[in-house]
Amino acid sequence: MVKKSKKSKSKRVPFRKKYKIIRKVKEHNKKKAKEAKKLGLNKKPKVEKDLGIPNDWPFKEQELKALEARRQRAIRELEEKNTERKDRVNLNFHPISTYLIVPNFLYY
Repeated sequence: MVKKSKKSKSKRVPFRKKYKIIRKVKEHNKKKAKEAKKLGLNKKPKVEKDLGIPNDWPFKEQELKALEARRQRAIRELEEKNTERKDRVNLNFHPISTYLIVPNFLYY
């Protein structure tokens, strides 16, 4: 029966093994990327550009005003949501003084 060594096992890795592992990992990642590309998993959806309103549009001024009004309304709604969220947080917040325990000896 072979005696077990009391020394801890060395963590030394030969370069041949180290570089073989690196090569295998690189091949694996390359293969996964190739399969993902083939399936089209990494594609981003195309975003359509807003071309704006042409200059010869009959009601361009009205359309621009309506667009600006929609933007302002959206900004106002966002601000209202933020204030509501802050109010909810403030309602749920209890000051630390409500949790202070006063020792009995102060009442004597």
